[in-house]
Amino acid sequence: MEFTEMEKRMLYQTEGSERYAVLQEMSMASRYAGDPARRKAAKSLLEKLRPLTDAECMEAVHDIRRNYRLPQEGRTIGELLAQARQRSGAEQLKGHDIMGLERFDPEVRHMVIFDVLSGDSTVGDKGDRMRLFLTDTGYEKFKDRQEKGELRIQNHAKVAPGGHLHYDRRDRVL
Repeated sequence: MEFTEMEKRMLYQTEGSERYAVLQEMSMASRYAGDPARRKAAKSLLEKLRPLTDAECMEAVHDIRRNYRLPQEGRTIGELLAQARQRSGAEQLKGHDIMGLERFDPEVRHMVIFDVLSGDSTVGDKGDRMRLFLTDTGYEKFKDRQEKGELRIQNHAKVAPGGHLHYDRRDRVL
């Protein structure tokens, strides 16, 4: 699939880890971007991405995120974040974003990164690696699901007020 330079630049900055999230970002940009050229590019991207399957869409997005290079140094915060993410080579997890609003909810006490092991899990698909922010009750339910073999928790952090994370083990490589 061929993309214009502006379309590549927009896809490069997307945060979504699933097709619907990327389409939502483009939908919002097509309506609210201040630059008419960005609105036009977002509408064009929507037309190109909507007919694709989830896998095809995300393959195109991941290809752009891995291989696209900005013609000059990043100018916007979105571009700077995308460059940092690309340089780190870190895998983008499904589920809650590391800086998502869920992290700052006063009820949230736990962050878990986990692998989905079961095809009939209520969160994610088998083989997905995900991140979720949970309350104490949600975390207890999660531990029960781990005992049933639905998922395996890879890393856990306690969430302090203000969203500060205190990892159980810092030496864990994800």
